[in-house]
Formats: sequence, C-alpha cells, structure tokens
Amino acid sequence: MPREGQLRKQRLMTDEMRDAVVIFLKRAWKVIDPGHLAAWRGVSRGMAIDYVDARTTPQPSVEIDVHIAASGALERHLSAHHPSARIIRLDHHADPLLTRGAPQDRLRLAYFGRADNRTLPQNLENRVMTPAYDGLSPDSDVREAMRHANLHYAVREMEAETDRLSFKPFTKGFNAAAVGAHVLVNRQVDDAMDWLGPDYPFLIDDCRPDTIAAAIDKAETSYGSAEWTDALAAIETVRKAVRPKAITAQLEKILDQIVS
Repeated sequence: MPREGQLRKQRLMTDEMRDAVVIFLKRAWKVIDPGHLAAWRGVSRGMAIDYVDARTTPQPSVEIDVHIAASGALERHLSAHHPSARIIRLDHHADPLLTRGAPQDRLRLAYFGRADNRTLPQNLENRVMTPAYDGLSPDSDVREAMRHANLHYAVREMEAETDRLSFKPFTKGFNAAAVGAHVLVNRQVDDAMDWLGPDYPFLIDDCRPDTIAAAIDKAETSYGSAEWTDALAAIETVRKAVRPKAITAQLEKILDQIVS
C-alpha cells in the first residue's frame, strides 16, 4: 500500500486495481490522493471499506459499493447515519490457531490484551491472571494460556453507542468461545449482549469495583455448577457462528454484492 504523499507509487498501482475488488481496511483510503483514488475507482470492479474499529467519518469522495460492519454496534450506527448505503456484516473471528482447551478442574480467570484496554481495579488484579500480550497476533505461549483459562476477562468502560463513531468487534468473546471458555464482560461492551443474550450469567451491569468483585466471587462459587455448564451452550453458539466457514460465507456474500 503506497504511503501518503507517494503519488508516483499510487499512480503506478492503478494498474494493479484494474478489474479488482478493492477492500480498504479501517482508514487506509485516507492516504490515497483524491485523484488517484478516483482513478482506482474507475478501473476497479468495486470498492468496499471494512472499518473494523476505526472512526466512520469522514467518508471518501468516491462511491463505495459496500460498507462492511465488523460488529452489530457498527452495523446499527452505519444504518442510522448512512441510510442509503449498502451495509453488510462481516464478523470478526477468533485466532484460527486457537483450539479447544479450557480445563475444568478449577476456575482460571485471565485477561488477554493491553492493560489500557481493560477496566480492572488495582485491588482485584491479583485475582486475574494477565500473561504478557500486546493484543496483536498471539504467540504460541499466549495461545496456550488462552486455552488454559476457562473464564476470559473482558470488562471495559465504554461510552454509549450513540456517543461514539468507532465500534469494536467482540474479539475477546470470540477467542474465549474458540477454546470453550466463558467470558466475564459488562453489558456496555459492543455486541456482548447481542452474542451472549441478556441472561448470560457472566454479564455484569457496570464497571464499578464492587460489581466486578461480586462477579468474580459468583464465578468462583458457580464454577462447575449446572448454571456454569448450561451457559456453555451460548458460548458454543458463538464459536460456530464465527468459525472460518461462516466468515468465508459472509465474505462471499459481500463479493457477490459488489460484482453483481
């Protein structure tokens, strides 16, 4: 991808776009000179933007055939603010190298991601295992730690959907589902209730320290119970919904919409 200001490379890349379907990730289109972006649009079969978790404004000056929503929260936002746009869902997914694990001998609560992307009171940090992980592609040690945690921590302060222009896919939930683990998450996290349902036992109402502490206590006491086991049905539903075959089918639908 040519960088901003590399006009000659952008011009030469026009030939690479001929008869291609171009899908920009996040805000990649912003680095392209408007004239060259128009040229790419003119020779390509179609263009789409997969915003993932980037801000959704402003829009490019060329026609976009499909606006891709990586989350239900983003899909709702795009539908409300761009009613004439063609919006199609393309769910995020777990790391495809993750396999079933989640041993059931005792509660193992862990957080996988950057520390600034979680809400965890300092006095509760000793109750949540936190392997070193930058939130990008996990190495084999992190994947193994994910497999051995049967409750993944995903509590995070969030602004209301109506107050934001960026939305995150439910990736931590997908990773938990991939290994057969539960996820501890607050209702405000994008798509948490969409995927888990309002009655999922490890959804919490807010991020107050006493709420989080009570949720961890509940997980410890309910571990291995019928409630714990029964709720794994919701996790299995998530796992199947974002398996590679399902994501591929979503992408095929997008391509069909562009080229038809």
